[in-house]
Parts: sequence; C-alpha cells; structure tokens
Amino acid sequence: MNDAGENRPSWASEEEIDTFDQFVQRFWNGEISPDEFKRFRLQNGVYGQRQEGEQMLRIKIPWGGLSSDQLELLAELAAKAPKGVGHVTTRQNIQFHFIKLDQVTGLTRSLASIGLTTREACGNTVRTVTVGHCAGVCPQEVFDVTPYAATITRFLLRNPMNQNLPRKFKIAFSGCPDDLGLTPIQDIGARAALRLTAGKEERGFQLYVGGGLGPTPHLAELLEEFTPANRLLPTVAAIVRVFDRLGNRDDRHKARMKFLLNKLGIEQFRLLVFQERTGLESTMAGQFPPLVSWEEIPPHRASPVSAGPIKESDDPAYRGWRTTNVLKQKQAGYLMVHVRLELGDVTSVQLRSLAFAAREFGDGTVRSTNQQNFALRWIPSERLPALYRLLHAVGLAAPSAERLADITACPGADTCQLGITSSRGLAAALGALFDDELRDLADEAGIRMKISACPNSCGQHHLANIGFYGGAKKFNGRQVPTYEMLLGASLAPGQAQYGKPVARIPAKNIPGAVEAVLRLYQKERQDGESFNGFLDRYGLETVKIVLAPFTDLLPVSEAPDHYLDYNAEEAFSVQTGPGECAA
Repeated sequence: MNDAGENRPSWASEEEIDTFDQFVQRFWNGEISPDEFKRFRLQNGVYGQRQEGEQMLRIKIPWGGLSSDQLELLAELAAKAPKGVGHVTTRQNIQFHFIKLDQVTGLTRSLASIGLTTREACGNTVRTVTVGHCAGVCPQEVFDVTPYAATITRFLLRNPMNQNLPRKFKIAFSGCPDDLGLTPIQDIGARAALRLTAGKEERGFQLYVGGGLGPTPHLAELLEEFTPANRLLPTVAAIVRVFDRLGNRDDRHKARMKFLLNKLGIEQFRLLVFQERTGLESTMAGQFPPLVSWEEIPPHRASPVSAGPIKESDDPAYRGWRTTNVLKQKQAGYLMVHVRLELGDVTSVQLRSLAFAAREFGDGTVRSTNQQNFALRWIPSERLPALYRLLHAVGLAAPSAERLADITACPGADTCQLGITSSRGLAAALGALFDDELRDLADEAGIRMKISACPNSCGQHHLANIGFYGGAKKFNGRQVPTYEMLLGASLAPGQAQYGKPVARIPAKNIPGAVEAVLRLYQKERQDGESFNGFLDRYGLETVKIVLAPFTDLLPVSEAPDHYLDYNAEEAFSVQTGPGECAA
C-alpha cells in the first residue's frame, strides 16, 4: 500500500448504515428511548447541536489522509449543506453542521461509496487516530508513522473493546522532533524511535499515556521508553482494556484516562498495562493483524521533478505565500504546501479545487492538519507558481499558515451546546488585526493563538502561546461574555507546559489586549528571543500589569457594544445545554 488513492483502505460498512437507518426508524416509532438513541448516534458520528432538530455530522479521517475522489465527494456534500461549507477540526476530521436526522443515512451511504465513515468519530470510543501531517515527507522524521496509525485504526474500528469506554479516548503519532502529532495531550501518544538490536536497526515508539485538555489539563506521562513496533498493537489494546475496566463510570467529569492515571500513579498503571499485555500476547497470539506494509517510497502518482531551471514569480503576494506556506520535503525537488483555511471552513468549490490540485500537481492526496488546515504534498518545485495561481483563484492562497495570524477556534456558541461565547466571532476579530494594525507581526513563527468557547478546550487553548477560553461575568449589573487569557504554552519535547492564566477579559477588549501583549514583546524582546522566552524573562506578573486596563468595562451608556458578544445584537446571556461530547 502507498499514499495514492486507489490502494487506500475503505473504513465504511454498508451493513452498519442499514442498522443506523433501522435505529432511526425505531426511535421515531418510540421503540427506543432518547438516551439509548443518543449513545447509538454518537457512536456513529451524529452529534446534536444547540439548535433543536439540527445535527452535526462528523466524518472520521484516519491520520488526516484524503484522496482526490474523497475530496470531490466531500465537495458535493458541502454544496448541499445548509451553510455551504465543511469544517476541518483540530482532530483532522471533517464535519458538516445543520444536518437533519433524516438526511444522515443518505449522506453516510455517499461517504461509504468512497471509503469514508462516521463510525466512532464521537461518543465514548477511541476517536480518530491522528498523525502529524508532515509524516512521510519531513526531513527530520525518524520514520513515517502513518502505516502504524493505519494499523491501529483498522484494529480498533468496530472492535468490541472500543464500543463503550468510560469516556472518549484519543491516540496520536509523531515521527518528527517538532511533534506535530501533539502527543503530550493524548490518552496514548506514540513518538517514533529507533534502537540497535543485535546490530540491526529496530523501529519502535516512545509511548506516553494519560494526556488531556479540558478544565483539568494533564500532560501525558512516559509509559515505556521503547515499545518495539511488533508489540505496538498488544500494548495499545492493553491500555484500552485497563482503562475500560478501571475508568470512572460514575462521574463523567472524572472519567478520562488522565484521572485514572492520577488515581493509580504511573508505576501502578504501567504494571497493570504490562500484565495485561503479557496476557493478550498469550491468549490472542496470531489474532493481532500484521502491520500495514507501507514502504517509504514516493507515491507512484507524484509528478516527476523537472531537471530544468525553476522560473519563480516576482509577485509580492506569491513571494509572501511561498515564504510562509511552503516547506521542502526530505525527497529532493518536492515541496509540501500548507493551505490555510479561515476558521477551518472550506467551501465546495475549494474542495473541488484541492482535489484537482492534488491530482494535477501532487500525488492525488491531501492531509488535513490539527491546526484546521490542509497540506498538499509531493509538489514539484517548478510547478509551485502554477499551483499558487490555482489556489489564489479560489481563496486558498492566504499566507501565514500555521503562524501567528492563523488562529484556531472551536465552533463555539454558534452550534455547540456547551459553547458559552462566540469563539469564531473573536477569531475573526483577531484575524482582522493581522490584516491591519498588526500586519507586521502576522508571519511570526513560533507563536500560535487558539480559542475555545468554554473550558473544555476543543480549540486547544491550553496549547497556545496566547490562548483563550470563554466564560461570563457581570459588569455594572450586566452579564458579559469574557475570556480567560493564557500565555506561554509549549509542547517542545522535554519542555512541555500548558498555558498559564493571566487575566479574565471582556470579549470585546480581547483585540486590544492581544495587541498590547504583542507590541510589548516586539519592543522588549532580545535578539532571537522567542515569545515564550520573553515571557519567562519578563515575567507574567509584569504582563498582568499591562493587561489590567483591559479587564474592566466602561458603563453601558458609554460603550453598549462592549456588553455584547461578537456577531450579536441582543443582550448576552449564558445559554448552554447538556453536552454531547460523550453519552
């Protein structure tokens, strides 16, 4: 198997879709309870929105890999969706909002026709197994981790051990020093490693366990320094089974594996996992599927590299895009191109254009990223100007991808029942800063901003150099949308830390607060000093003084707009419902 489309595995099951259709009919006929149906539909990727009768359909994209034909089908679905867009999530999935329940069966049949499924994209299951989007092309990677993620996905998808866990469960792989798979925040984080065994190089993984975000974030802890590749499956199965057996089923707020790890301690947890693994290797000998055969060779449909001179464009917009969005692959002559999506949204026309670009210029595939973008890979250097012209024509050539101006945000109060604030509205307001007042800082590398509409961290605010999560507070007798501002997160190996809270700020004051902090950094930083390094040297207490003026509001009569949320005309009030991130 390689990275090209026709050998791509199908994740779908027609029988499963028939069963879902039957459950829908039984639910409408009153034969099963709403709670029973909720658990079933979440298991099948159907998530209730805050709007009555509207659903969000989440499509599982294992390791973020999509072929051109899959992109074209998604383009058809986006054209039919009420909002006209698909949405890329921080778990590399694609989701559509405002879907009616009676539409779901037809949509999932369409998805199955090109090998995609919604199964276990939600609910108390192992969610999408993710991979850093540079896997296979990163010049610094140890080896391509994609086939191992594919094997884990194949083993766990629809596996009985994975259908009713105490809480959702997340697995990610990284093969490069930059850890683009974000392994410290996962229930299982696997980092590629090598060792010499009897004079031969052996592949394996550093395995970390118990990471997670939410109101109580926890960094993953090292389970095993080197897990040989041939023991990866039984080790993952052992971890899942220990969690299934011992996880908290009485309190969903303390049900993630990080709480079990805190309760047992890493030594006891490790002992239980290794005992479970030994038992599985004995009782299930021969039942674990072999690792996918996936050699690190150029995909057979990649365009050949020309030996002739490369003619670059002198267009300043092209030059800026090339500087920020294009990276060299480890394969000589080829490039990886980040395609920046505003707020993670992508239209039908844009999806079709990406499908064409992948097929015409690359290897026929794209990768979605955990920063809500796409990556085109295997682009011959000399074809870059032509690719830029295509992307620019459909609004996909915005610069600053994966940099400061590229802001991550969850869907927030627009659709989520737990959303307190309009995280997307704030992200748009902050994005406007980098088109105007902060244009000179838009391309800063090593600084990221992320926004969640509540403490649950779907926008991964804990990972950001500048992060925000939504809340509410009364000012002058009126309830106002606010955000807790966090600074200084890092996932650098050996230096991982979550952002630290520094101020609670009314939503409409956030752009001013961000500008003040960034201008302070710009003015006071030393040569070559990173943003986090500046914060460590300058001190968060001093930064809090700079932020203090932004933590209060003028009277309503003097600034009525500052008491409203973004994109809102009515008085703000907290309107949350029961969350459906698990059932």
